Amino acid sequence: MKILALYGSRFGQAKAVLGRIVQALGDAGHLVTVVDAKSPPPGLAPEDFDAVVVAASIIMGRHESYVRRWVKANAGALAELPGAFVSVNGTSPEADPEWRAAANRYVAQFISQTGWRPRWTAAFSGALRYSRYGPVTRWIMRKIAEKEGGPTDTSRDYEFTDWDAVARFAGTLATDFAQAAWEITGPDAA
Repeated sequence: MKILALYGSRFGQAKAVLGRIVQALGDAGHLVTVVDAKSPPPGLAPEDFDAVVVAASIIMGRHESYVRRWVKANAGALAELPGAFVSVNGTSPEADPEWRAAANRYVAQFISQTGWRPRWTAAFSGALRYSRYGPVTRWIMRKIAEKEGGPTDTSRDYEFTDWDAVARFAGTLATDFAQAAWEITGPDAA
């Protein structure tokens, strides 16, 4: 399958998560085109692909606005494709029930705002990239981490993503995309 993998990632964690998914899709024989939603190439059309994966990070309680705009503008075309949405947010372990509840709300909010109803969704915890933040963002993120009982040493970065969970999701997606192609066009498409 030809798969569009579109992302929005201010500090790089959503891009890293999508990268692992793209690797699994490629290893399964899919041809994947990775696009930064901040600057998609002119004429990028979901209709030119057999499936789509969209990954977006949460910044200040919302997914990247340029990802929301692109998905909303293309929701009709996306509805015709097997699709997955991946949300990356937070600095708590993914097993934390409070984190999971918030992550599910963010995914539901994205779906409501864009009108796209992807068949697969996933939420993964993010990272604190103190080294990539400017002074104001570093201070804000440290205060948030302090309030939530997270790491506050700004001299280093912290990663909370459960990479095993990402690998499981990616493997499921690779298999399910191949199955979706087979169901739509027969065994030669997969």
